[in-house]
Amino acid sequence: METQKKPSPPSDDIDLMRYVSLFISNWLWIGAALFLSLGIAYLFNRYSQQVFNVRSTLMIKEQQASGAISNMEQIFAGAAYNPYPNLEDEVAILTSYTLNRRVIEDLPEHHVAYIPVARNGIQGQRTYMTSPIVLRKTTGEQPFNKPLTIRFTGPDTFTVSPQEKPDGRNRKTVADKTGDPEREFRLGELYNFYGFSFTVERRDSIQTISENQRWLVWFESPDQLTNIYRTSLKVDPVEDYASVFNLSFDGYSPQQGADYLNTLMKLYILQGMEWKSRAADNTIDFIEAQLGLISDSLRLAENSMESFRLNNRFVDLTLEGTLVLQRLEKFEGEKNMLGLQVQYYEYLIDYLDARDDSESIISPSVMGVTDPVLVRLVGEFAALQQQKKQMVFTVKENQPQVQLLNRQVEDARAALKENVNSALSQLKLSVNNVNERIGAVERELGRLPGTERRLIGIQRKFDLNNSVYTYLLERRAEAGIAKASQITDNRVIDEAMVQNSSRIKPMEMKNYLTAALLGLIIPMALIVIFDLLNNKIIGRHDIERLTKAPIIGYISHSEYHVEDPVAEKPGSTLAESFRAVRTSLSFYSGQEACPVIVISSPVSGEGKTFVSVNLATIISMMNKKVLIVGLDLRKPRVHAILKAGNGHGMSQYLSNSATFEDVIVPTQIPNLWFAPSGPVPPNPAELIGSPKMTEFIDRARNEFDTIIIDTPPVGIVTDALLLSRISNVTLFVVRQRYTTRGSVQLLDEIYRKGEMPNVSMLVNDISASGYYGYGLRYGYSLGYGHKYYDPGNYYTKGGGKSSGYYTND
Repeated sequence: METQKKPSPPSDDIDLMRYVSLFISNWLWIGAALFLSLGIAYLFNRYSQQVFNVRSTLMIKEQQASGAISNMEQIFAGAAYNPYPNLEDEVAILTSYTLNRRVIEDLPEHHVAYIPVARNGIQGQRTYMTSPIVLRKTTGEQPFNKPLTIRFTGPDTFTVSPQEKPDGRNRKTVADKTGDPEREFRLGELYNFYGFSFTVERRDSIQTISENQRWLVWFESPDQLTNIYRTSLKVDPVEDYASVFNLSFDGYSPQQGADYLNTLMKLYILQGMEWKSRAADNTIDFIEAQLGLISDSLRLAENSMESFRLNNRFVDLTLEGTLVLQRLEKFEGEKNMLGLQVQYYEYLIDYLDARDDSESIISPSVMGVTDPVLVRLVGEFAALQQQKKQMVFTVKENQPQVQLLNRQVEDARAALKENVNSALSQLKLSVNNVNERIGAVERELGRLPGTERRLIGIQRKFDLNNSVYTYLLERRAEAGIAKASQITDNRVIDEAMVQNSSRIKPMEMKNYLTAALLGLIIPMALIVIFDLLNNKIIGRHDIERLTKAPIIGYISHSEYHVEDPVAEKPGSTLAESFRAVRTSLSFYSGQEACPVIVISSPVSGEGKTFVSVNLATIISMMNKKVLIVGLDLRKPRVHAILKAGNGHGMSQYLSNSATFEDVIVPTQIPNLWFAPSGPVPPNPAELIGSPKMTEFIDRARNEFDTIIIDTPPVGIVTDALLLSRISNVTLFVVRQRYTTRGSVQLLDEIYRKGEMPNVSMLVNDISASGYYGYGLRYGYSLGYGHKYYDPGNYYTKGGGKSSGYYTND
C-alpha cells in the first residue's frame, strides 16, 4: 500500500480562536453572569452609604511683626526663641486626638446619627441637620452605638424600639402610671429606659412628620467618632515645601464635612493663640508680683518724705547734699537692678527645680538680663519645651522619640541650671561691690547736718523705689502691648463650602465598569478553567489542536432509539451526516476499484461498530455491493445491529474451519453483505495477521465494490494495525465528551508515524449545543420539501430534530 508523508506534530501554541468559539458557545452563561453583576452594581450604587469629599485651605506660617512690636516680642519665650514652625509637627497637631476631640465636643449635631427607614425596611442615606426630629440628651451618660427605631404613630406621637436591649440592670423607668417603654410617647416627653435619657423634639415647624415614618437613631461614642474623623482627615501641602495645606475630609454629608473642617481650623488657630498668649500672661503675672512688692515700699517712702517736709519746713538741699544724694541714687539704682536680676535667677532656679513644663519660661529680658550665653540657653530650653508640647499631641510617652526628647530637655535643664548658679555667684559679687561704694558715700553723708542727712535718706528711699516701680510699669506696658498686638501664625485661605464638595462614593460608573469586567472575566475564567481541567474532547478545535490528522466528517447526535437509523430513517439529518462522509471517502479512496476501509477507535464505547454499519448502509444505497467484515473478534457486535446470527464467521475462516462462501451472509438491506466475527478465538491477533486474512480480502475485492472492516479499539489492542498492508483508508471514530485528549494524541502518533494508510478522524455524537466552532447541520437546510421513500413511511428530509445514535461500542 502507498504510504503517506509523515506530518509534523501539532503545535502547542494557544489557539485563541478556539477560546473565542468556546466563549461564543457559552454566551448564555456569560450573559447571565454579566446581568447578575450589573444588577449587583446597581443595588450597591442605589443603597450604599454616600461619601462626600470636602476641602479647605489653611496657611501654616510664622508671622514676623516689625518695628517696636518685634522688639517687644523678645520678652516672650514662646515668640522669641521658637524656630520657624516644623510643618510636620503642625500637621500632626491637626490630626491629633486632643484637637479633634475638642472639635467633636464643639459639634453636638455630630453626636447623633439619623437614618430614615423605608416601609420595606431598607435604610436610606444618613442625614445631617435635615431630619424632622432631633434628640436632646438630658444626661451626659448614654449607651453608645445602640440603635433605636423611632416610629411615628401620629404627627406628635411615636414609639421607641431598641434593636438590642441592654441588660435589665440598666433599665430605668419614668415616674408615670404605666412605666412601659413600648408605649406611645409625645414629642418633648422624656424617654428614660434601658439607660437612655433623652427627649425627641421637632427640628423646626416647617417639616411635617407623617404617620408610620421611621427613623433609625443612635448616640455616637465621642472616642470612636474622634478616631473615625481623624482617619478621614487628610492634610497635604499644595506643593513640596509649601506652608499652605489642603485639608480634605470624607463624610456622609457635604454640610457635615464643611462644619467639621471649619471648626477644626478655627480651634487650631485659637489653640496657637492660646499657646502664644500663655507666655505673655506669665510675664505680666511675674511683673505684677514685683510691682505688688515695690508699691508698698514706695507708698511708705512718699509718706515719710511728705511728713518730714511738713514738720521741718525743709525745701531744698545744699550743693554738697545734692551731690551726695545723686551718687547714692546712682549706686542704689545699680543695686536695685542687680537685685531684680538676682530675683530672676532665683526664679529660674525654682522653675528648673519644679520641673513643671506646662508653664512657659519667662524671658531674661524681662529683668534686663543680657548675658548672651544665658539668653541662648533659655531659648534652647524654651524651644525644646514647645517641641515637647506639640509631640505629646500625637505620640505616646513610651515612644522612643518622646524619650529622646525628654533626655534632650533634661540635658538643657542641667546646662541652664549650671549657668544660672554661676551667674548668680558673680551677681552677688557685683552686689557686694556696689554695697561697698554705697558705704563710702554714706560715710561722707555723715559729715552733713542731721536734718539734711535725714532728708537725703528719705529722698534716697523714695527715688530708689520710684525708679524700680517706673521700670516695672514700663515693662508691664510693653508686655501688654505685645500681647495685644499678638497675631496668629496661621490663617484660613479657603473655608470649606458645601458647593465645592464632591461625591466620591459610590463611584457609579467605576462600579458599573468593574461589575461588567467581573461579569465577563469570572465566567470566562471559569470556562477556561473547566476547559483546562476537562480531558475530554468538546469541539473541533480540541481535535485540531491535538492532531494534524484530517477530520473526514461529523455524525450528529440522534434521538432515535434504533442502531441502524440510516436504514430506518433515510431522510433524517443523521443519514445526511453519513452521506457527507460517503462523499468525502471518495476523495480518499481515489480510483480504487474496491477500497478497503478500516474503522477503529481509541477505546470501546465511541461508536465504531455503529459507524461501520450505517456507513456501509449509506454506501449500499448507491447500488454498490458492500461487505462489512466483523474483525472485532474479542467483542463482536455487527451481527446484533444487523439482526443476524453469528454462526460461521471470520474466526473460523481464518482458522481454516469455514470457507469464504460460509462466512459471507446477505442482510435485509439491498446490496449489503457482512462477514460475522464468529466464535471468540483464543488468538485473534495471530489470526488477523495470518496470510488467510490477505487471501480473504483479495477474493472479496473481486466480488464487492467496497469493503468496510470493523476492528477492535487501537488504544486497547493492536489488531487494527495488522491490517495496514491490505487497507486503503483508516477511519478513527472519536466521540464528543467521551474520547479523552490522550486518546486523540495516541491517534496522532499513529498518524504521524504512518502506521495506517490515509488516516482520518470521524467525530461521532455531536450535540447541537456543545460542539462549538462548527455548523452542526453542515449546510443542509431543513424542511425544504424533498421526501424520501421508506417502506411503510414517508420521511421529510430534516424533519425537525437533530439525529445521530451513540452506542456503547
